[in-house]
Amino acid sequence: MRRVYYRSYDAEITSEAFIRETGGEPESFAIADIGDVAIKLVERNWWEPWRPKQVWVLQARYQGRQVALYESREPRVFNMVTRALQRALEERPKPPGQTPFKPWG
Repeated sequence: MRRVYYRSYDAEITSEAFIRETGGEPESFAIADIGDVAIKLVERNWWEPWRPKQVWVLQARYQGRQVALYESREPRVFNMVTRALQRALEERPKPPGQTPFKPWG
């Protein structure tokens, strides 16, 4: 059964996919293939006054390449999306024989 963790006009996170709406064609990323998630704060140049000064970017490795899953200038919204993705990743099925813990050393 598909579970929805977050839904808004620009993103939807379910137990199966992270779907990003950027104004054009929606992009979909399978939750099973997302790894190495990182958060990055991008400072914009002062000579670009039409752009927000700070943008939060959610990056991940997807099918062997680095992608920007989501970006927002609103920390509250960005945190909700990040938490929803974290829940989806924690609850995805684990491959047989894989343990959720990293080995010591």
